[in-house]
Amino acid sequence: MTYLYAQPNLTSGIDQAIISTGESVPAFPIMILFFIFTVVLLSGSSAQRRRTGTADIPFWAVLAGISTTLTALVMNIGVGLLNLTTMVIVISITILCGFWFFMSKVRGEQ
Repeated sequence: MTYLYAQPNLTSGIDQAIISTGESVPAFPIMILFFIFTVVLLSGSSAQRRRTGTADIPFWAVLAGISTTLTALVMNIGVGLLNLTTMVIVISITILCGFWFFMSKVRGEQ
């Protein structure tokens, strides 16, 4: 059977499987970060909409950006699954979401 990439050794732990998959498929860590951003944004805003009737999308975008940035930093600590360009893009998205959040609030609104 032929595979698109070298299958990881699952006997050494899930972290080694993620690292070897990330080395074989360079888009894999980026897909993980996109998944984390999307899950935090959509689940948080839908839960807030269900609870209060309205969702604060800029707030959840900031939280999703921060959680994605922290995950990207952890992914970069040991092995360096992400390159510098990806880190710059993740941090830029977080800063832009923060700017969007602070500009979306009207004076006197909390």
